[in-house]
Amino acid sequence: VGGPGAEAGADLAVVLAGAQSTEGLDRMLLSLDDGADELIAEVSRKVPTVVVMMCPGAVLTPWREDVAAVVNLFFGGEATGGAITDIIFGDVAPSGKLPVQFPATKEDMVWPSWSVDVPYSEGLFTSYRAPGFKAAFPFGHGLTYTAFDFGAPEALPAGGPDCPGDGVARCVRVAVTNSGRSQGREVVQVYLQFDESLQRPRLMLRAFQKTGVLQPGQTEQVVLQLSPRDLSVYEPAAGWTLQAVVTAHVGASSADLRGSVEL
Repeated sequence: VGGPGAEAGADLAVVLAGAQSTEGLDRMLLSLDDGADELIAEVSRKVPTVVVMMCPGAVLTPWREDVAAVVNLFFGGEATGGAITDIIFGDVAPSGKLPVQFPATKEDMVWPSWSVDVPYSEGLFTSYRAPGFKAAFPFGHGLTYTAFDFGAPEALPAGGPDCPGDGVARCVRVAVTNSGRSQGREVVQVYLQFDESLQRPRLMLRAFQKTGVLQPGQTEQVVLQLSPRDLSVYEPAAGWTLQAVVTAHVGASSADLRGSVEL
């Protein structure tokens, strides 16, 4: 609450900022509303600062290297206040992951077209799938109050005791260990890489699964299922075509891959 100067004498500042949006009205900028970027920059020069953001999607964060922490809740509804309090005071360990990539600059995104005809020439190469885009916070990113180690991923054949289920083509199993000092949950993500000749993005998210609450030192074997559709690419002339050469990359985000296995 208050503008620059309100932080005087404080040990820590918490800046609550956001951006608004509504149906039928495009956002003209990816900045936070009401001069919040300037406020955060000014306050963070004087006192350790935590930024809490509520926004409808990705925003620019030019001050991200100067603050102590960033908490993003998007639009959480009427229970947002309690959720923010629980996370900031450590009563609940955050376990969410970004469903979008936050761009490093305004140049690291696909700009909207002001034309009546929109060609979508970027194809599949958007967000984390575009090699030229740099991320402030990558797709799938999300920290908590502990850390996790990943074991070497294993490919499991469909139909076996460890990979059951109808419509399952392959499974990937990986051991996840809480290597920190607090309990927490991790979201294991599987990104597939197809043959280069297909001219597809290098990484494409195909599966993800959240662990249970892991105590320090506790390990969980996480099994992620992949369907025939997951292992296929679409060609206009042939439809969905199952691929014989597929590599699964397993990690905690699109930019934090911990291991790979051939499927």
